[in-house]
Amino acid sequence: MNHLWKTMILVLVTMVSAAQAAEFKAAVIDLDRVLQEYYKTKIVEGNLKRQADIYKDYAKKLGESLTKLQSEFVALRDSSQNIALSDAARESKRLAAQDKYKELAAKELELRTYNREKQAQLRDERDRERAAILTDIKKTIEAHAALAGFSIVLDKSALSPSAMPVIPYSSKSIDITDNVIKELNTGRKSSKP
Repeated sequence: MNHLWKTMILVLVTMVSAAQAAEFKAAVIDLDRVLQEYYKTKIVEGNLKRQADIYKDYAKKLGESLTKLQSEFVALRDSSQNIALSDAARESKRLAAQDKYKELAAKELELRTYNREKQAQLRDERDRERAAILTDIKKTIEAHAALAGFSIVLDKSALSPSAMPVIPYSSKSIDITDNVIKELNTGRKSSKP
């Protein structure tokens, strides 16, 4: 009797698995392409590039100021060692060179700090914007898959640790990349970034 129950359970599990397998539909998507062709990605990239250019311009001005301070420091230092000058004049130049060196060190620190802070700021902004874009993409994929009856959607652009595609082959008939891109770009504003 116990063997009969085990056999019946096994048959039932097999029937349920077969029924589920008949309903199982898979799709693939090229998430790299979706991300690149989504209009919001291009807008965000343009905004981040403009902001980075502003930061670079200011860093360039700081660098020019640093170069000027370095030249002034070298001139004062060299003057402080000029034996043609009186001891008092050399001492005055030496003290001025020390002060200029402090300014120089402060400007170097300012430049390093500025660059570090702005790089972190840009990285955080990029990560925040990318997360929002990926959320849009994920919601669109989920909605499309639900409407089409797909049980699973796999990223065909994903690479294995050996740099081989995780999905080496898929039929074009199950590729939803174009449809998802079209859905994402529906409602795009007509103005270009």
